Amino acid sequence: MAVEKPLWFTSRIPVRDGQSFPNPPKNIPYMRPRTVAVLGGLLVVLGGLIVLGLSISSAGGTLDEVWISDTPRDNQLNHHAVGVGPDGDVIVAPVAEVPNSDAPITNTSCALVRLAPESGSTLWRTGVPAEDCFTHALTQPAVEDVDGDGTAEVLVSSTENALVAYDARTASEEWRTPLETFGYGRPTVATITSTGGPHVVTSDIRGAIVVTRGNGSIAWRFGLNTIGWNRVAVWDAPVVDDIDGDSRSEVLVGSSNGPVLLSPDGEVEWLRNDSARYVATAPVDDDAALEVFTAGTSAIRAYDGASGAEEWTRSLSNGRVHTVADADRNGTAELYVGRFGGEILTLNAETGATEWSTSISSSDDTIVPPPVLGDVTGDGQSEVIAVTETGSVVVLHAASGAELARYERSVPIWTFATPADIDDDSRMEVLVRYGDGRVVALEYEP
Repeated sequence: MAVEKPLWFTSRIPVRDGQSFPNPPKNIPYMRPRTVAVLGGLLVVLGGLIVLGLSISSAGGTLDEVWISDTPRDNQLNHHAVGVGPDGDVIVAPVAEVPNSDAPITNTSCALVRLAPESGSTLWRTGVPAEDCFTHALTQPAVEDVDGDGTAEVLVSSTENALVAYDARTASEEWRTPLETFGYGRPTVATITSTGGPHVVTSDIRGAIVVTRGNGSIAWRFGLNTIGWNRVAVWDAPVVDDIDGDSRSEVLVGSSNGPVLLSPDGEVEWLRNDSARYVATAPVDDDAALEVFTAGTSAIRAYDGASGAEEWTRSLSNGRVHTVADADRNGTAELYVGRFGGEILTLNAETGATEWSTSISSSDDTIVPPPVLGDVTGDGQSEVIAVTETGSVVVLHAASGAELARYERSVPIWTFATPADIDDDSRMEVLVRYGDGRVVALEYEP
């Protein structure tokens, strides 16, 4: 198997038209050999490669394999998360080969693959043309019924420079909307205006934002390069919500240059010139507006959603945030932060103060993507689910950070896990995108 540095390890991301962009927020070190003792688990043999899946007992329980998908690729760089529909029955993985690997590039080397919830077997796949196949070929997909026909669509941005909607049952293409270049973050499905039904909001990596209706027609476009920002890059999914408290939905976009709030019509309401590689929102204080939280290169910040005024800042480098919620039920929302070096910490959303922190890796150069929340125990309360670049999946108690379960597989993980109840047992399973193209479904056992 070819192991190489990710594209973003180089100084710039190469783009087909000769332009380039700043590095994505990965800071990924060169991948190194890793030895793991077998404590018990599954031995998978594929093409001479032995990949170990380990369920490690802890004081809480275990994370056990439900299945491993048959979607291997000849690289360890797959880093776009799995998409799951609202009912847990549609699971779609973006899978990518990379140029210069030992594998020939075909029209199915980079593909969306629908996986069966009960077994992880392939139900269908639809590929990207070979000439457009490289590491960032497909974003995490969104799975929603956007046209009101009773059937979910799978929505993804791709290196075909398009936002594409597929029928979730058959993989047939329903429509596509041109983008200026490829996307990186997942499309967001939400209703922005009172007419037109659900909208699909996405940004390409250059910050060219497009809002489409459920039939693929364009509602509006906006480019972050029109506000005086140069070399802007967008890696996170847009947030659509009533952020300023005016009973209308706005579009929040985080970028390398800062956060921007756009009105339902695509006009700038406010912007800030501070790095916002990751964005999240939550209600925190007593006013109608949400708070906006950003994580950049050197700091995590909170802003008032109505005015954009900064409420607090923490000097935390290499922080990654995906979720803000009151998972510990103490009456105040928390930010769940992953940091370079193997650290997970929670910050009080009102003040930015640390509530707890813990290390989930013994290495001081381990990458931790943004933690997510999910009720894996079935007790009605969410746990913190974190992954590491070294292949670990860890479940933590939301109130204390205590480790409840751990699973390890000697393959890198570059993106957050996807929690979803895929077997209708009132407990969420954890779907993990591994760098070798495979998806592992895990369930918690006490």
